[in-house]
Amino acid sequence: MKINCLVVDDDPDAIEEITEYIKRVPYLELKKSFSNPIEVPSFLRSDPSIDMVFMDVDMPELSGIDLSKIIRPLTKTLIFTTSHARYAIDAFATDADGFLLKPFNFTKFLATVEKVVRKTGVLADRDNNDPQEDYIFVKNKEDNLKLVKIRIAEIVAVESMLNYVRIYLGNKTVVTHLSLKDAKQLLADYSHIVQLHRSFLISVPHIETIDANNLTMSDGSKFTIGENYRPLLMDLLNKKSLRPIQKK
Repeated sequence: MKINCLVVDDDPDAIEEITEYIKRVPYLELKKSFSNPIEVPSFLRSDPSIDMVFMDVDMPELSGIDLSKIIRPLTKTLIFTTSHARYAIDAFATDADGFLLKPFNFTKFLATVEKVVRKTGVLADRDNNDPQEDYIFVKNKEDNLKLVKIRIAEIVAVESMLNYVRIYLGNKTVVTHLSLKDAKQLLADYSHIVQLHRSFLISVPHIETIDANNLTMSDGSKFTIGENYRPLLMDLLNKKSLRPIQKK
C-alpha cells in the first residue's frame, strides 16, 4: 500500500518540484495538486483516502495556516512548505507533523517524510487498517483542546452537537469541533460504524439490545433509530442473527 498525497501551493514551480520528489519515493503516490487553496476542503471531504498533505503557508485568499484549521481532521498527516521560517511556530501550533523551508532538496524532503512516517505510523495504517489497532487524534473541547487518542475499536457512537460532535467511548466522552458529516468521512473506512439517524453514527459491535426503534449500547447510552435508516441496520444484523434451520 502507498501513502496518498495532496500538494497545495499557489506556485506552479513548487508544485512541479514536490510532484517530482513524490514520484521518487516508492511508498508515496500523488493523488492531486491544487494551486487554489479554496478548492481543497471539498475535495478532502469527497476523498477520505488522503494520508499526507504538503501545503504552502503564504497563499492568497486563504493562508495555509487558516486552511489547516479546516482540513486537519480530514488528513492523517500535514507537512508545511514555505519560504519563510517565521511561520514555523504558527505551523506547529496547528498540529503540523512536519515543516520544509524552501528551497529544499530531495534529501531534505525525504528525511522529513521519513520522520513524519515514523512519528505518525501512517504507512502502517495504510498496510493494516485494523480497527483494533487503528486510532485518530482529536482536540477535546472539554479538556482545554488537548489532543487525545481515540482508538477506533472503542468508539461506541458519535453524536452531532451543531458544529461539534460528542464521541462516546465506553466510560467517557470526548467533544471535538467537527461536523457529523466530517466525522462520517473521517471514519468512512470502518464499515462497522454506520449512520442510523441524521444526528448520530453508531458502532454496530457495541449494540447490546434493540427494542423496536430504540438501541441500547454497551456503555448504557441509548439512541433512537431513524426510520429511513432501519433497513440498513436490519441488513447488518441479519448477517449476525441465528435462525432455525429451515426443513426441506
